[in-house]
Amino acid sequence: MAQADLFEMLRASGIDRDSIVSFDGNPTPRHIRYLDLISSTANGKAPGNFPDAVVETAGAPVIYIVRHDRLGDTTAEASGRLSELVRVLACRADARFLGVVRPGGITVYSISLLNDVPQPVIDANGEAARAKLRGLLSGAAVPSFTQSSKAAKRSNDASSQWLETLLFKLLSDAASEIKRYAPTLTVQQIIGLVGRALFFRFLVDRGIVDDRDAVAIAGKKLPLEEMFSAPTYLTNVCIWMDQTFNGDLLSLSAVEKDYGTFVQQIGSGVQEVCRHLSNIQHKAVAGQLPLNWGGIKFQHVPVGVLSQVYEEFAHNFLPDLAQTTSIHYTPRRIAEIVLDGAFSAVNSAKPHEAKVLDPSAGGGVFLVLALRRLVAERWKESGVRPTRAVIRKILNTQLTGFDINADALNIASLSLYLAALELDPRPSPLSELKFQKLIGVVLHPVGVADLAGSGAHAISSDDTADYELGSLSKVVLDRFASKFDIVVGNPPWTGFKGQASAALNKRLAQLISHDGQVTADIRARYGSPDVAFLLASKIWAKPSAAIGFALHGRLLFQPKSFELRRHIFKTLQITGIMNFASLRQDPRIWGSNDAPFLLMVARNDLVSPGDSFYFISPKREQNLNALGQFRIDPNAATPVSLQQVQDDPLAIKALYKGGALGLELMDRIRSARVAKVAEQISKWNLKFTSGYQSGKPEKRKEDSSALVGLPEVSIQTKFGLRLGDASEKFTLKTVQWRRNPQIYKGPLLLFRESPKLDRSVRGALYCEVDVVYKESFFGLTLPNDPGMRVLADLLYVVSYSDLMLYYQLLSSPKFGVERDSGLQSDLEEFPLINHTRLSDDEVVDIKEVAAKLRNHQHCWNDVDRLTAKLYDLSAWDVQLIQDTLAAELPFAACVTEADAPPTTTQIEEFARTFKDLLEPYSPTGLTACVLSNTPGANIEGWRFLRFVPDDQPATDAPLSKLETESLTDTADSYWASRLIVHLDGNQLVLGLLDQSRYWSPTQARLLALEGLQDGSLFV
Repeated sequence: MAQADLFEMLRASGIDRDSIVSFDGNPTPRHIRYLDLISSTANGKAPGNFPDAVVETAGAPVIYIVRHDRLGDTTAEASGRLSELVRVLACRADARFLGVVRPGGITVYSISLLNDVPQPVIDANGEAARAKLRGLLSGAAVPSFTQSSKAAKRSNDASSQWLETLLFKLLSDAASEIKRYAPTLTVQQIIGLVGRALFFRFLVDRGIVDDRDAVAIAGKKLPLEEMFSAPTYLTNVCIWMDQTFNGDLLSLSAVEKDYGTFVQQIGSGVQEVCRHLSNIQHKAVAGQLPLNWGGIKFQHVPVGVLSQVYEEFAHNFLPDLAQTTSIHYTPRRIAEIVLDGAFSAVNSAKPHEAKVLDPSAGGGVFLVLALRRLVAERWKESGVRPTRAVIRKILNTQLTGFDINADALNIASLSLYLAALELDPRPSPLSELKFQKLIGVVLHPVGVADLAGSGAHAISSDDTADYELGSLSKVVLDRFASKFDIVVGNPPWTGFKGQASAALNKRLAQLISHDGQVTADIRARYGSPDVAFLLASKIWAKPSAAIGFALHGRLLFQPKSFELRRHIFKTLQITGIMNFASLRQDPRIWGSNDAPFLLMVARNDLVSPGDSFYFISPKREQNLNALGQFRIDPNAATPVSLQQVQDDPLAIKALYKGGALGLELMDRIRSARVAKVAEQISKWNLKFTSGYQSGKPEKRKEDSSALVGLPEVSIQTKFGLRLGDASEKFTLKTVQWRRNPQIYKGPLLLFRESPKLDRSVRGALYCEVDVVYKESFFGLTLPNDPGMRVLADLLYVVSYSDLMLYYQLLSSPKFGVERDSGLQSDLEEFPLINHTRLSDDEVVDIKEVAAKLRNHQHCWNDVDRLTAKLYDLSAWDVQLIQDTLAAELPFAACVTEADAPPTTTQIEEFARTFKDLLEPYSPTGLTACVLSNTPGANIEGWRFLRFVPDDQPATDAPLSKLETESLTDTADSYWASRLIVHLDGNQLVLGLLDQSRYWSPTQARLLALEGLQDGSLFV
């Protein structure tokens, strides 16, 4: 099969030629992440064991492609080469699929570290092959790995077979065993030993060291895998590493380079230590590819992966240190997104000349990726692949990292050495590979001792407190001011303690005041240093430089962060924010982090009127997320005015959950005849109170016997309790916190802390009698006052409405962000219709509906009708609320339903809504056709509509080959959630992902309004 035929088959499958990276020919800057595959092909090494090409989306590899005839002529030969190729690609830890293309068809295999020949996840011919491949690329039809083979069963949790998982386990096991046999070694020394063994294995597998170097290393002819097998060899190889590379290799001895003393320190377990270090060196034997060190092909493991895994390993092996310093790993994909955004935003220098800073470098993931990007940019600029001298110059003059932990910087130094060797076009001879030291030149320790110098001079307590800030200390800020074109990183998110906390608040205030007058109120409320790093980056960065950070999501959502957030949006030209709150607890996206986080890219320029940024929030998609991937949908990138987020504290949360239509509705709700609930009840000096907390038995010290025998409500109680209603009784004689007994006096309104999907257990409980309630309720005792009775009825009715849940979803800093529960402040801040401005007829309606609810009637239509009337909601508003709750609520059932395929009824309602909105603007009437969803037709994982003028014949036939190619030509990305193409005769074909979240009437309305506004729906 010729390569031209391969590309034609891919083109017929709807794959854009520009997204295909071919591995034939000489390498180009675009091959910077695939050099191991290019070099192997160019050198003629086993061509059948390497792919022909890779297909990328959003700059990331998705599927490797190989022609079937390159795998061999016989079944046995093809099977062996296929297994080997899958293992090679698994060691690259990027794309999750391999496609074997034959004339007219394709077989797709999942890429994992299994030893067996994998079972195909796709095996199709003709139109079906094209439909399945295009569906796979769009993330819409990702196989779920449910085959019946033993291998497939082992890969049901695909991440368990990924390289990152295996490497982390092997490193942790080796370190634990060394610790067991050498308890006198420090954790840092153990990490150093494992790191040196890993470095040597990298050199061997990359061919930088071979058998001819054995004598120079060990002093005798010795197999390379035995270089760590005895104490003498261990000593010799460490000395050889120091002499050969002359850099900052991981330190092992308290006495510099005294490896003899170090080996003696290990003690009687030294031989076992050597055995475990030797295990790291052993390769596969006789073609076996076990899930151990022998199964990993380090010549194909990207240094970015090694850096990430080694940093995560150190983070977990040093848990106490990790909590107090900046050892914290960042997934490579997350770091790549930040870095790519920063390089796109930089205006202070040409990309290839940019000087890059990571002020919280950790193990160096950002710096390793920055080195690779700078080499690619230099290559692109000059047209010539950079030599070793050029690469070393970039390393030594264009990269800078700070960290308070010297161990982290040692890891970063090792990672950068490996990266420089990986990028080196000719990494030989060994005598020419010496590195300049990076510590103190490129990588700067900024701990207290480092900033205070040798300790020969006295320092004041103020100096000590400032030095505890590390990168944020005045000496570092001053020394490196305006030095950098790009500042990137993932600064610490946990709050500082003790005097460091006070010093941080002081520094934060100084950083804020550096940009002008602000109120003192915001200076001490934000204890985590991540935002301080963001503000400090404006000092480190040159004017028009780019800034990119991973930050805790609380910056976007917490009310206490609003003034700080407003300051940032006033003084920094934000260009893009990617909000990952929906994926916060997915271990395959960021394994050690379950907090909401965001990625921010900005330019160090003043904000001008009219400036805006793009805001995007990846959604949870079960099959796609199972691969550790997420959709970056260009259609979902919303332009947001910087002024808007300065003015409205709820703007970002409303956009996240409700989109542009939701933010507009929130504005109208807040501008109606409303007042906050807290303001209205304050007229009676009332406030909400939490109920009792039982606590663990040993902590139950407060007497609660006076409450025993009273009715007790639970989260399953419906509507409330009337006199005579049966209920559970309170039985605890002691609790941890009883609260004031007066809060249990009826009549009461009780609001649940955790909202529910079922309305009957969502709204408030109206209790006519004294009742006991737990801390999971917010209680309000009702005085005997006519005005209060009207307000209580109003609150009671509205609590059962979709509107109140919708407002909480779009405004709460907790619900739908960090937890599935709400805050008391959500209730207090709700804009309730001012009960003093109700008409007599409205009061009557409210009383009637409240009475029905107290009588346990499911009168939801009455509740919705009344709420819509009170808040002047249109039919479109009501539809928007319903559709948003269905797609965006954090409850498991809603998340699953939003990701599930739409029903026929949903698709038909979408088509009808879309047609009705477009028809007035069409020269003739329109007919909407739901295209047949025949298996193998169209694009798998998508549904399509065809809109045809009434004067032309309508058909529901699947897409033709030409229509499929036309749809692909109009797509901004494989990750796009929609495809639109105009065909001859003013026909319009619309395709959407086969997920319910895209097929609501509100989405139809939004798509129609956008298309009519920008003219994209009519030629």
